[in-house]
Amino acid sequence: MTDLGIALGSAVKTAQIHNVDNRIMYTAGSVAMNLGFLGKDCTVAFAIPLSASGKSIFFDRKA
Repeated sequence: MTDLGIALGSAVKTAQIHNVDNRIMYTAGSVAMNLGFLGKDCTVAFAIPLSASGKSIFFDRKA
């Protein structure tokens, strides 16, 4: 689990360096597992949504 955390952190930092907005989402990974997208052998999953648009989809919200 520690190696997975380090790999996730490196992935999102690399995306950030390239100006790609991102987040690590445990719940989205959990949903993918519950829907059976990852097979029965998968015991943990995280999702990293990415956005390369002009506005951050994670912080800039319409008023």
